[in-house]
Formats: sequence, structure tokens, C-alpha cells
Amino acid sequence: MARDERVGKPAYAAVSTRVTGIEVAHARLREIAVVRIDERGAVVDEWSAVLHPDGAWIALADVASTLRERLSQMAIVTHNGRLGIEVLRAELAHLGWQLPTFAQMTTLDASYHYLPGLAHRRLSDCCTAAGVPFEGGGPPHTSPVNEARATAGLLSRFVQSVGGVPDLPELLQVTLRAWVYPWPAGPSRMAEAPRPWPGRRGPGILTTLGGQPLADAISAVADVHTHGYLTLVAETLQDGRLTPETAPGLADAEPLYRLTPEAASGIRRKFFDALVHQAIAADRYHLEARQELWRVADTLGCPRDAVIEPIVEATPVEFPKLVEESGAKKPTDGRSVATPAQMRAWAIANGFDVEGYIRLPWSIVRAFEEAHAEPVDRTTHDLSVPDQPLRDDLRDEPPHDPPAREARHAAAELRPVLRPTRTDRGTDPDEGIPQLEFDRLETPPIGNPVV
Repeated sequence: MARDERVGKPAYAAVSTRVTGIEVAHARLREIAVVRIDERGAVVDEWSAVLHPDGAWIALADVASTLRERLSQMAIVTHNGRLGIEVLRAELAHLGWQLPTFAQMTTLDASYHYLPGLAHRRLSDCCTAAGVPFEGGGPPHTSPVNEARATAGLLSRFVQSVGGVPDLPELLQVTLRAWVYPWPAGPSRMAEAPRPWPGRRGPGILTTLGGQPLADAISAVADVHTHGYLTLVAETLQDGRLTPETAPGLADAEPLYRLTPEAASGIRRKFFDALVHQAIAADRYHLEARQELWRVADTLGCPRDAVIEPIVEATPVEFPKLVEESGAKKPTDGRSVATPAQMRAWAIANGFDVEGYIRLPWSIVRAFEEAHAEPVDRTTHDLSVPDQPLRDDLRDEPPHDPPAREARHAAAELRPVLRPTRTDRGTDPDEGIPQLEFDRLETPPIGNPVV
């Protein structure tokens, strides 16, 4: 096929990789894809290799020379793949290659210049904003080939100054730096002994926090200096590479993003705090979600108190403990308003899921208020008080009031969890009002000694 004369010599290599872990010394390169473009943004060629697809596989040594042809004197561009490029360098060094400093940049960093208004900066987000087709939507639903093509397309728009934005100096200088340091013609020493491939990864630690919550937390706290690092943290949390056991490997990634250990620890804490406050805002801090947040805290080096303290401060109504340590029932304080336990029982009767919560969420308190027409008293007296009478206006609701009828039906549904009223009718202010069997409604503090 005749060469298209409109395409110049390749200057940039858009690279996408798949690696097995986050520790550079032990991770292996599984897949790599390279799409090269010229200085005007036109695609020159593309190449890819799968290095270990669960069976017959291509050894990196067999394609090392091809990689040299594709990447030597090229400006290496990834979206946020500094870790993958460093694993590639380590793999080739293990095979005896002494490589020069790579001239590389990321389209994520460049997006702050060319696409300054974005809230989220995943590859799919940047491609959508720049009008670049992107197949698959992102890991794990896309391949390195599609990611390399999308990165090349995004880079082309940047080279062509998308939206009339002035050129980013780094985008032009990186090609000059790449040209100065060519790769050697071949390995300069014998390859070291083959390294074993890691076993299959287990499931990730996330079930409710993946995807959009992680991206929202990044956008809440990241800037141009920390976005790439937090994106790596989020991606490896989601795909199972980052766990409490592998977390020490994050130290390998910190220098790649020009972060000190102290700065990396600080931005991880801000990221985690953002996750916790998102969970509170979305009323998703039930028991399973808290346990997941604790696992993320252990992974990112944050204290578990960073989960519980914001929840306790931000939520309005606490579940009272019904029995003293001595076993005696706690006295009432004489209030004539609905208690937290009564609100909780109403929520259960109306189908709300409150079993795993430490305190009643705002959404349930608001629903209770709307159902009973008048706001409830949320003043924090002794939250350990159990048995309080219902308000008089809740006992005799008008028959034409639909919320009142619903409340009566809810009370009827609660009868299986009610205990008999007291027998001392002369002095008991709760006479004739069924009292809740709180011991059956109490949520045990599983997995957290603080609660």
C-alpha cells in the first residue's frame, strides 16, 4: 500500500498498558498498545501485544526489539500511565536493556490546560469533552488498544489546539527531549533469571464506593499536581490491585508523581474524608458501607475514627441504648415528643432500611416529620432514654388525614415487636401506650469497637 504523503514522521507514541500490581519491582507487564502520531496529530501506525493471556503467551524478550523501534526517540504519552511505563522500564532492565530517561507526559495533566472546566478527568471524560470517540468506557470494559487510540485522538486535538487554546509548551518540548536520548540497539548485559508471574488477583475491596463516588471524591480535592496520583489510587482500588496487603507498593508510585511521602499521605487523607462525607450526604453509611470505608481507611493509611466521627457529628438522631450495664431499665426524662426509637420503629414499619445505621439519617427524620405534620424535637438530651409516650396529636389523628392513617397502619404493623404495657396504671405516664422492645431493634456494633 502506498504511503499517505499527508502523514509525517511519528513524533508521539500514545501508550496504554496493563500491569499485574503496583509494586514496580514485582509487577509484570501483561499487555501493551502503542499508537504513534506525527507532530500535526495524524495517526501514523499502531501496534499491540498480549504478553501473558492465561496460556500460550509472547515473551517480552521476543518483542523488545519491536518496542525499541516503536518507542525510541518518541515522546511517550499516556493518559495516566506513569506506573505502567515504569513497570515496562523495569521489565526491560531485567532483560539487560539500559534505557535512557523517558521523555513522557500525560494527557490528564495537559487536560488542565486544554479542558480547564472539567469536573472529572478520566480518559472517557476528556474524550467526551474534546469530541474524541472512545470505545468501551474505561477499564475494565475496554482494551489497551482502545485506550491507546483514545489517548492518541485526545493528543491530536491538543496538538491541533482544541477550542483555540494556546499551545502547551510542554507538548512541544517533550518531542525535543525524546530526540536527544535514543534507545540502545540491544541489551548490554545478560538477562536475569526469569521471574514468576503473580497468581490471579482476588476480588477488590469495593462494593458500593466504586465508579462515580471515587471520581467525585477526586474532583473534590485534587489539583493538577495530585489528580494523577489520586486517579491511580482510585483505579487500583477499583480493580483490586490496591488492598491493605499491597498498599506499601504505593511508595513506588509517589516519586512518579513528584510527591513526597508526607504530601501523598495528606492527599490520600483528604480523598478519604471526601469519600466519607459523600457517603453521609447520600445516606449510605449503613453497616456494610461503614465496613467498606474501614477497609479503604486501612488501605490508605487513615484512622478508622475518620469514618465514625463525621457520621456521629453529621447525623441528627442517635439510637438509644435501652439497658444500663447493671441490667436496669433507664428512666425517662418526661418529654412528650417522639423518641429516636419510635422514629426508628416507624421507619422500619414503612420499609426504610435502617438496620445498619449508627444514627437515623436526615432523610428518615424528614420523612417522619412530613408524615406527622409537625417537626419533631431533635434536642439532644439524654440519648440513652428509652420509653417515651407518643404525642397526644399522634394518638387521635383526624380520619381525613392520609398521613395520619398511614401512621396508624404503621403502628399496627409494629405489634409483633411491642411489649406489654406496665401494670401500675396509677402513676405511669405511658399508660395504655405500647412500648417498643428495643433489644430486638438494636444493631450490634459489628467490627468497630468505637461504636
